[in-house]
Amino acid sequence: FQTTMIQKTRAVVLHTLKYGDTGLVVTIYTESSGRMALLLQGTRSKKSPRKANLLQPLFLIDCEIEHKAGRELQRAKELKIAEPYITIPFDIIKSTEAIFIAEVLYKILKEEEAHPELFTYVYHSLRFLDLMTEGITNFHLVFLVQLTRFLGFSPENNHSETNLFFDLVAGTFVGKSPLHRYFMDSHTSALFSQLIKINFNNCNQYLINSKERKDLLNLIIEYYSLHFGTTVKINSLEVLQELFAN
Repeated sequence: FQTTMIQKTRAVVLHTLKYGDTGLVVTIYTESSGRMALLLQGTRSKKSPRKANLLQPLFLIDCEIEHKAGRELQRAKELKIAEPYITIPFDIIKSTEAIFIAEVLYKILKEEEAHPELFTYVYHSLRFLDLMTEGITNFHLVFLVQLTRFLGFSPENNHSETNLFFDLVAGTFVGKSPLHRYFMDSHTSALFSQLIKINFNNCNQYLINSKERKDLLNLIIEYYSLHFGTTVKINSLEVLQELFAN
């Protein structure tokens, strides 16, 4: 016998998938229970009170969920926008970053249990992005580096005149290039050391060109892949790189 609980929780939308003629399966990251998949029937029909446009990547929502332990797809009694975005849906750079970050989170956040500090970090980071006016093109880099603190593989920033290379496997700067291929060259390592110190408030002070930004992002994703033990393939990466190449 499985008990059904009504859960009220804040959540971040990660992914939507069409289900049948009018339904959606929506993957969300919740404050109360971590990752969760919801089955929403009739969401794509014209008469639906739940509009599918409330479920864009990284939208912040309040949910009332009929939660049954062991059920793969949970049912939502009510969904509504928690914090309406002012700029993200209308700014091409911010919305592209949001799609990219949503895909990263969808690929890596698998636990179906609460992680309040991680949830709070993601939630408030997105609110910050919505309000940002400077340094927006660096947001996703800072977000990914800071996120590692909650995932357990935060890089050690021991960069110095003797520790010139960042070893992606060890997560630390080392004195000579490792025997394996997973490391940053001395120039990129110096940029990465600076990036580790940057936060959302001083994003605009991190001055790099489009090639450096692309190289750093590719290496950060490789760093994630190594520490998750599986290739983190991000389909929206190419769109993001093209946008920032211009």
